[in-house]
Amino acid sequence: MKKPRQRAMHQHGQAAVELVLLTPLLLVLIFLIFEFGRVFGSWLIVTNAAREGARFAVVQDFDATADPAIQTRVQWTANFLTVDAAPCSGAYDSCIEIVRFTDGLERLVTVTARYKVYTLTPITGTIPYLGAINYPGYLEVSSRSTMRWE
Repeated sequence: MKKPRQRAMHQHGQAAVELVLLTPLLLVLIFLIFEFGRVFGSWLIVTNAAREGARFAVVQDFDATADPAIQTRVQWTANFLTVDAAPCSGAYDSCIEIVRFTDGLERLVTVTARYKVYTLTPITGTIPYLGAINYPGYLEVSSRSTMRWE
């Protein structure tokens, strides 16, 4: 009877060691779930904004005079993300592109919205035997919506 009692005394710190070893893994998993939720939510907002901008564009005239109103509509729909009405060229944090084209007898309007989601949990460093990890500082979400103007 003395041997099981002595054996149990040597295992008191086992749960604490397991907790210490698993805590970093659990924290990384929680942060990744949180970041995925932020990026996915931003993608949903940008997709809805591009769709709403294309829908608003097809009820306007088929010329470039309605572009500021379309950009305002996209910005208003994605107001949580503060999408800029800047063209998508060069360095940008967010942008809106409106393209009108004629495909045979159809006139189409395409609205593209892009947004950079800056991550809250940057992971950078060097891990032994694995090398450097450069987690991006931002992820770009974009959406394109095309509708026929009648």
